[in-house]
Parts: sequence; structure tokens; C-alpha cells
Amino acid sequence: MFRETTVAVQCALAAGALIKQRYKSSNDIRIKEDNSLVSEVDLLSHDHIVTALSSAFPSYCLLSEEQPDALHSGITSAPTWVIDPLDGTSNFLAAIPLFAISIALLVEDKTRLGVIFDPIHDELFVAEAGKGATLNQQPIRASQKAVARGAMLFAGRGYKDEHRRRHAQIISAMEQQTPYFRRLGTATIMLAYVAAGRADAVILTGNNPWDTVAGALLVEEAGGSISDYCGHAWTHQSEDLVATNGPLHHNLINITRSIEEGCNYKTV
Repeated sequence: MFRETTVAVQCALAAGALIKQRYKSSNDIRIKEDNSLVSEVDLLSHDHIVTALSSAFPSYCLLSEEQPDALHSGITSAPTWVIDPLDGTSNFLAAIPLFAISIALLVEDKTRLGVIFDPIHDELFVAEAGKGATLNQQPIRASQKAVARGAMLFAGRGYKDEHRRRHAQIISAMEQQTPYFRRLGTATIMLAYVAAGRADAVILTGNNPWDTVAGALLVEEAGGSISDYCGHAWTHQSEDLVATNGPLHHNLINITRSIEEGCNYKTV
């Protein structure tokens, strides 16, 4: 475990303790420009993580859901922390115990580290590029289900009308393959669950890097596959993500590619 991993894990655990302490008691809420919610706990978690990472790695850049300026100016090739201090704010505010902290590290535009911590269930997911994925320090692997019928699929989307429209088309087509869809309200946990073999795939429409980069690395390091809806290689700049156990990937990409406009047939 390299130093960045140690510090990121410490930050996630500390932020998780802060969030858990305020679970079911926080009511300071506002609506952001994209119609998503932010609470006082999001901001407290953000401040704690950013302060700790900036102190440990002062030369690294930072991109957080609560400080998204780097996204608009463009992520550089410099080492960059990508942070979601509380993914699943709506669940948190409704006392639904599905939310997590997500911390990732990009180096030269490649995800080198992903940490996701679910403080309610005390589950710590960690992936380092080329070193596999773990849950509470035990190795995890994606499932091996090879047929869509009967597969457990997760889904999530952004808040824009275009995201809703495109997502609805894809889900409608997917439901011809399997009726088992769940929308958990937190992209990070859905991706972590695919990595852990609890679900077989997740389809995400219109998400931001802080929603996906840590979890995408977890899925890859657990033996799964990721791409955009056209089947092209996924990057942190991709708006959409298909993350699967691997055997199901081609099947699902055939569906998303048939609906997505502008796809060519070069696949990953």
C-alpha cells in the first residue's frame, strides 16, 4: 500500500465517522444548480478530506463535487484527487442507509487509486491499479454470470432532462433482457457492489468524475469490464458508463449502442 492509499483510507474513515455521527440528525439542506441536494454534512466531510489531502500532498490538484472548478477548467495531467465527500446525499437525508465517501487519485489522466467507504455498514473498498480490489482488506472478484436473463443490474442517472430521456430508453430496452433492476441512489456503492459480485452490471447516465472514477477502478481490478455506451474505452471525461462483470459486457453494449446516437462500431 503506497502512501497515497494510506492517507486516502485514513481520510475516508475519518469522514465516515463524522457522517455516521450526524446520521438521522442533519437537516441543513440546499438545492444546487443541477437540482441535486447538498447538506451541511457534505460540506463538513469535504472540508475534512480536502484539508487532510492538501496537507499531505500540497502539490496535488483537487476536484470535489463541492468544489468542481477543476472540472470546468479541465483536469490536467498533474496528480489529481477526485472526491465525493458524500455520495447518496438524498439517501442520507431520508435516513436510508446507502451512502458512501469516494476518493480517487488520477495520475496523467489514469486512475491509480480508488477508495470507497460505506460508514453505516463499515465496508471499505480499495483498489490500486494493477494490484486488485479488496473489501475490508480481503480480495473481491466480479461475478461470472454470462447471461443477462436473471442478472442483477443496477442503474443511475443525472438530473438533466436529457439524462432522464436517454436513461429511460436504455432501461426500457434492458428490461427485455432481465426484470432485475435496482436504483440505489449512489453510483459509488453500485459500482463497488459490481466489483464485489453482489450485482452483475451497472448502467450510469450523465454522471460526473467524482461519481465514477473510484468505482470504475474497483470494477476493473475485480476482473470486470467498463466502457461508455458505444463500447469505447471509458475515461473520467466520459459522461456515461457501463460497468459489468465482464461476461455480460458485450450483451449490454449491444443494447446501449443500438440506442445511443452517433456510435461507431469500434469497441473496447
